[in-house]
Amino acid sequence: MQEVVQEARNDFENGLIDQGLLIELYRGYKDVGDTVRFVTKARNIFPNGNCGLASLYLKRKLGGEIVHGKYEKHDHTFLLSKDTVIDITADQFGGPKVYVGPLRLPWSFEENRRA
Repeated sequence: MQEVVQEARNDFENGLIDQGLLIELYRGYKDVGDTVRFVTKARNIFPNGNCGLASLYLKRKLGGEIVHGKYEKHDHTFLLSKDTVIDITADQFGGPKVYVGPLRLPWSFEENRRA
């Protein structure tokens, strides 16, 4: 799993993920009005503002569930598979670029915040 997650991070950093796929994934997830504009902007500022988009992409590759929680005091979205956090955008808050590991602080969420 670590290798797949690292590859996804690299693909986001290098703009290698099909924009049409990301638009399709995000449209099914959340209404932001102009999804094309949103995804285009997000790709240009990765990892900032990309936690939902990256989590959707990881979910497509690995399964699991998207969680709306926190990284320290910051609102943050990440993928949860069983009790494993999968996150490729925590570095926007000073965390690691890639994290695959147990659900522990600084990641947290309330049960009712699962997507």
